Amino acid sequence: MSDDELGFHRWNNFGRLLDRLHVGFDKLALTYLKEAGFDHMTAAQFHVVRVMQLEGASVTAMAERAGISKQAMSKLIAAFVENDFVTWVPATGHATKQIVVTEKGRRLMKEAVSVINRVEEVFFATLNDEEREVLRNMLQRVTVANEDISNERISSWRRRRS
Repeated sequence: MSDDELGFHRWNNFGRLLDRLHVGFDKLALTYLKEAGFDHMTAAQFHVVRVMQLEGASVTAMAERAGISKQAMSKLIAAFVENDFVTWVPATGHATKQIVVTEKGRRLMKEAVSVINRVEEVFFATLNDEEREVLRNMLQRVTVANEDISNERISSWRRRRS
């Protein structure tokens, strides 16, 4: 492999392209959220908004869905509690508490959906509706097909680190 080929493959592999898309997507989304009055939001907190559930969830469930540690999720949730986006409530029949979205949190979630739609329009403006749907379907298929593999590798990596 020549140096040119090596350089091309280092910068144009799926992981790198998806990462660049993800970072750019989040940056623009945060800009829009700040314009909407959610000016304290960080990229990590925006990631939490994506996994919040209106009906409530445990820190463990949210951390697993987000692919981060319970400790990291707890820190992020603390900021959401402080800003009145979520509250802790005792879980029926469980020893753990549930994180439940407040009315202010619902407004944040609705704005986040609107922001995501705006960002998608900007990022995928060069694609027609059919191409967007094909891309979305392909990404969903790849994600679902590899979810178990990714989760197992993350779990084994966490076990090795502890």
